[in-house]
This record gives sequence, C-alpha cells and structure tokens, in this order.
Amino acid sequence: MRKLDKVDLQLIKILSQNSRLTYRELAEMLGTTRQRIARRMEKLKKLGIIRKFTVLPDLEKLGYMYAVVLIKLKPMATVDDIINDIAGIEYVKIIEKGIGKYNLLVHMLVPKDLSEAEGRVNEFLSHIKDIENVEVVFISKVPKFEII
Repeated sequence: MRKLDKVDLQLIKILSQNSRLTYRELAEMLGTTRQRIARRMEKLKKLGIIRKFTVLPDLEKLGYMYAVVLIKLKPMATVDDIINDIAGIEYVKIIEKGIGKYNLLVHMLVPKDLSEAEGRVNEFLSHIKDIENVEVVFISKVPKFEII
C-alpha cells in the first residue's frame, strides 16, 4: 500500500466531518486544485481507505438508541462462523472481533423503550450459540463521534 501523506490524512478528516463537500470546496480548504483532490479521492477509493459516504441520523429523534452487546464465547466456539451468522441481521450495525475479555462487541439499533430494547437484545442473543457471558450497555448519549 502506498503511504498516505499529510494532505490525504487532512482530506479524510475533513470528509469524515462533512462528506457532502465538493471537490472545489475541499481544494480551497486544503490549498490545492480541484483536479488534485479528484485524483486523491480516486486513489483513496481504489486503495479501499474510503469505503463509502454516508449520513449520521439523529437516532434519538427517530426513537432509537444503540445497545452494545459484549459477548464472551465458550472456548470451542468459532467466532468467524458466529460473525457470519449475525452479519445479515438488519438491526446489527457494527460487529467488532475482540481480543481480551470479550470475543465480540456488537452495536445494535434498538427502540428507546427499554422493554422493547430488552426484547430485541434477547431475540438477537437467541441467534448465538456457545455464549459463556454477556453484558449489555444501552447508550444514552453520544457526546463525541469521530471516525478519524
């Protein structure tokens, strides 16, 4: 992989805060030309560094929150198979494979109503065999969210 320079990193940081900026706006912010920004963007996409452009909705206003489910699997469990089993679940938004106390950290979109949220978590856990221990954290607020 080619090494990223300071401008590439600045570009990624700016886009992580507002991916709707035009190449012209990005060029002005970074003191370069629109054409150079276009070339850098193509390079970053081709290298797989920029995977997609997206929207971050206000979940609270939509009536949802996140639950982070921390899962410790039994020693003989196959983590990758379990990841494949749960990856297609619509309300599962992030799956992280961990090293340490927990094998899996799963971020789920759940209703703000706690009894409905509990039901969704329990329904989710029914898809996973070989669980040794589970902890659930309901996220009440995200005061800071940055990708890079």
